[in-house]
Amino acid sequence: MEYAFNNEDKMRFNSLYQQIIEIACGNFMFRQEPSGRRDPIDTVTVLLNMMSEEIYNFCFGTNQEIKQPEIQFSIFLDKDFYITSYSSNTPEILKWKQDKFDCQVSEILSKNSEKALTDEIDSATGKMYQQFIPVDFIVKNKGLHRCPCTIQRMVGVDPSCAYVITAFRFTNGEEPLRKVSNIRHSLKSGKKESAATKILLKQVRLYILKNLHTDLPSLRELGLIHRTNKTKLKEGFKKMYGTTIHRFHMEKRLDKGALLIRTTELPISMITQKCGFKDHSHFSKNFKIQFGQTPSEYRREYKPNFMRE
Repeated sequence: MEYAFNNEDKMRFNSLYQQIIEIACGNFMFRQEPSGRRDPIDTVTVLLNMMSEEIYNFCFGTNQEIKQPEIQFSIFLDKDFYITSYSSNTPEILKWKQDKFDCQVSEILSKNSEKALTDEIDSATGKMYQQFIPVDFIVKNKGLHRCPCTIQRMVGVDPSCAYVITAFRFTNGEEPLRKVSNIRHSLKSGKKESAATKILLKQVRLYILKNLHTDLPSLRELGLIHRTNKTKLKEGFKKMYGTTIHRFHMEKRLDKGALLIRTTELPISMITQKCGFKDHSHFSKNFKIQFGQTPSEYRREYKPNFMRE
């Protein structure tokens, strides 16, 4: 059954196309509100919004601290999943009142966790794998101690060490010991500052990509917007991205123009406006510098067959 497009649907479809153009140009903040019809166009709208959100959070998320895994304990199993040994701190963490040597692993795990571990082994036969699995260990009074774990197949000749379960905990990267040398503290402070600077510069980059349709403010104004100073912004961006802020802005505007020329039938005069250029000559001059052709020559060469007369 073919889907019939009315004029309103065509407008919605064109909005989707515009969102795809923005994503292709690196702007992941473009969003659209679904119409509420729950039709195929709404489905694509929701999926594009979700995709943009995921990409944005992955590339520019600032609310999450980087977490580093720290090993808590390890438990070794033979090929029949009997416990053969474990790290010395295991009984204390899991509150064991007696040794668990020669016990089946099912005696220390919840049923769901036991199944999750065996499923992981079956799905990765013969491979070294490090996927974290939430595991519930049975502690005293039938309580549960949950922690992320990995299960690995051991390679060797000792049959008593066929598998190892390694339990982890995640920290925010802070030194757990109170006594830390001044050198280590200084190095960690430097790393934090570097990470914060990278996040700042990524936010500036995103701001630029969101504003390809207009002139950028001065470096001083851009610094005020992002709560930093002109020098730090200028030097940091050049070091991280290998180009100046205004050169990056110009290149991305022209890249957007080239994409619109290749994939749409919009007049070049309209594309000029969409890319933030005030007149065609300015756009054409810079376009030729970057692509070696005028916009019209570029369109003739890259125009898809279905758009040719």
